[in-house]
Amino acid sequence: MVEVRIVYRDEEGRSKSEIVDIGDYEYTIATRGAWRVLIADEEVDFNAGEAKKVRIQKTTVPRDTITLGCPISRHALGSIISVGRLGKPQPVENEREIDYAVFHAVEDGKIKKGDIIGVLNVFPIMMVRKAKKPRKIKEE
Repeated sequence: MVEVRIVYRDEEGRSKSEIVDIGDYEYTIATRGAWRVLIADEEVDFNAGEAKKVRIQKTTVPRDTITLGCPISRHALGSIISVGRLGKPQPVENEREIDYAVFHAVEDGKIKKGDIIGVLNVFPIMMVRKAKKPRKIKEE
């Protein structure tokens, strides 16, 4: 086990951090998958080269799955590079909800509310052995 600092924003957007005790673990990934379409829930202007958060329609990620961004661009301006939500990071064993995507623009333009900005590949996993849940050591 190793002690690490996790840094996140709480539901009010304030930066928080905790020291936790974590360890590596293994999983098996399925050959079956699903797609989750990421739809903008706001308008955002971009200049080429910028990366910004874009609020998306809430999307549920099932428990015991991992996600990978689909590398095929789904919007003319660029591609998603990450997804998330405010709050403490959630373990893969829990259902998770995402409400924003980080989008990297390669051209100037605007994302409009309702635009598809990306797609997530969602793959079921099975733990090879029981993962040790991170143990909070202290809050900073």
